[in-house]
Amino acid sequence: MDSNFKEFLPAIDKVIISSLFIFTAFCMFSISITQIAAGIGGIAWFFRIYITGDLRKQYWPLLIPFSLFSLACIIAVINAYDTSYAYKELRKLLEILIFFWVVNCVRYNHLKNFLSMLLIIAAVLASSYGLYQGWSDGISLLNRVEGTMSVYTTFAGILMMVSMLALGRILFCKPRELWLWIAIGLIFTCLLFTFTRQAWLGFFVGGLFLLFSLKRKLTLVLMGTLLILLIVYGGQIRLKILDMTTLSETIVNDKGEQTKIRANHWHKKNFKTHMKFRINSTFSGQEDDTFSMRVILWRGGWEVFKDYPLTGCGFKCMDLINQQYPDPSQLINRLRGMHNNFMQLAMDTGILGLSSWIGIWVCFFGLLYKRIKATKNQPEEWIIYGSSASAISFLVGGLFELNFYDSEVVMILYFIMALPFSGPKTSPSLPSQSLR
Repeated sequence: MDSNFKEFLPAIDKVIISSLFIFTAFCMFSISITQIAAGIGGIAWFFRIYITGDLRKQYWPLLIPFSLFSLACIIAVINAYDTSYAYKELRKLLEILIFFWVVNCVRYNHLKNFLSMLLIIAAVLASSYGLYQGWSDGISLLNRVEGTMSVYTTFAGILMMVSMLALGRILFCKPRELWLWIAIGLIFTCLLFTFTRQAWLGFFVGGLFLLFSLKRKLTLVLMGTLLILLIVYGGQIRLKILDMTTLSETIVNDKGEQTKIRANHWHKKNFKTHMKFRINSTFSGQEDDTFSMRVILWRGGWEVFKDYPLTGCGFKCMDLINQQYPDPSQLINRLRGMHNNFMQLAMDTGILGLSSWIGIWVCFFGLLYKRIKATKNQPEEWIIYGSSASAISFLVGGLFELNFYDSEVVMILYFIMALPFSGPKTSPSLPSQSLR
């Protein structure tokens, strides 16, 4: 320990704790404050390591996969179509430090629980504002709830992940905190008002994972029963759903009889009407406009990937090369993003970047699986299940949305991912080596 700075340690610890509180409290409301808090907290953490000289005592889970991914991104930028245009996106790699900052600076279980609850409460407050926004401005596909974010997809992605954390807590934390059902209800209702289907899908799959982890036999029976019903009565069920969600209105003809006709309700700011349309377009079997747009984007991304398979064409390369590829719909020229994490990373960073990014998730779930087995029926197991479900929902939502490139979403993702590895580092469930 550097004796010249020893007296500053208490103040540095206060700065770190304060920055963690500010980061958690404002991550649902202000990206600027959140980034400033993370920056100050990270600098304070590095300074503390310098003073104490305990770098080797820090815990570095996922260090190797994160390092390989960062290296793949750097190589992709070096070999990019235009390095001077792509290198700016490397600053997003700094967001990875949030993961290690939380892992090593949240040193006590009570602090981990407090920050988790603070994040859930922040999501409830943001959802409440979103509900007020919907009540005052109306809710429709033309006027989706954006809440405290500037884009409804970002808001939906964050609500989806935090709701999984809350659901994991209420299902696996004892004694049960029943008030969390109210919190989950508010968050889920606001999530519905965003009309973001990929977030709905992520919520469903993440929730299914938690249900399976809690009641495996019951979940398998329910899923088996549902599968049989879909096989035997799938056609009737689909027709019933379509009949319930078909947009129509009743008129009286010249004979005095009531007749239903198809109606265009887009001019109405009516949640029920637009929800029916959303469900109908999902189950109708007809080509959905938004999904068709995504397919066009994925095909365009695949053509670029075939030309730059190993290291990709560099971040944001589509801005520069989109005119080189056929685009009769002009969607690629207008949107440029691929609306799929895997396709976007394959195009931007090639096989090296995509495979190393997948490697992060393989290692992450592998480590959590070991920790779940080691912490069975212990008070902290809920955070492992909640973090796993949040990550699963993020990955599922990322099949149809570019949420990995969204800083607001990714910062909260890294925070939630870090929670299972935070707390006391003397637990027998932790690996004996500090570098991993």
